Parts: sequence; structure tokens; C-alpha cells
Amino acid sequence: MNAADLDRHPLAGVNALFQRLPDALVLLFVRIVVAHVFWASGRTKVDGVLALKPITVDLFRDEYALPVIPPEIAAYLATYAEHLLPALLVLGLCSRLAAAGLAAMTLVIQLLVFPDAWWPQHSLWLGLLLIIIATGPGKLSADSLLARRG
Repeated sequence: MNAADLDRHPLAGVNALFQRLPDALVLLFVRIVVAHVFWASGRTKVDGVLALKPITVDLFRDEYALPVIPPEIAAYLATYAEHLLPALLVLGLCSRLAAAGLAAMTLVIQLLVFPDAWWPQHSLWLGLLLIIIATGPGKLSADSLLARRG
């Protein structure tokens, strides 16, 4: 199909409308959606602002049981990462690094913590994170603002 055929395609008007959707809004939406998944998980592990619930360490000892990191350390690292990295994503600050950190967490969850878990759910998270890693956070981000100033 050549360019002239695409213009005459029955969905050409719809396609043209969708092409006007700003990438910046799409990337902002992607950042917020994936950040919410991890932020919500992190909030279940704390009381107040960031005080780890006693049960959180038990969770990392008994259910998550990472093979290399002691549960006391893993509980703090994961919980704080589930707060810091999503916040960075929403702000669009150090976005690719934040997305890479959450992608690593996703892979650890899938491969080491819950290897029999429902892989499609983790694939969706990873797919959204890979979009941010590959394209950056978009123009509606602190990264973009800093790049324009520098």
C-alpha cells in the first residue's frame, strides 16, 4: 500500500485524528499508570510516611525469600524503591533510570519471587517501562525542562 492508498483508506480520518494525539500526553499517561502500580504496592508496606510495618520484613523473609539479599535489607530497599522510583517517574525526573530500576524489580519479581506467577501482568509492566526507557519521558517532564534549560 502506498501513501496515496493510505489517504483513501476508510480509516484515514480516524488515523489522522489519532496521529494528532500528543506524544507528551501519551508518555505522561504511561508514566503515571506504571508508577501507580509500584507506588500502591509500596504503600501497603509502610505506616505513615515511610515507617516499615513489622509484617513487611516477615513478608520478605517468608513469602518473597530473595536468594541473595537478607530480608531485613531487601524489605527496606524494595519499599523505598517502590516510593522513590514511581515519584521520579511521575515527575519525569531521571525517568529512564527510574524506569530501568522498576524494570529490574519487575524481572526480580517474575524470575525469583513468583516464577509461577501470571507472566502477562508483569509483561505489561515491563512493556510500559520499556517505552519510557526507549523513548524517554516526553516533553511534559522535568527531564525535558532541564534539557531545554541546559
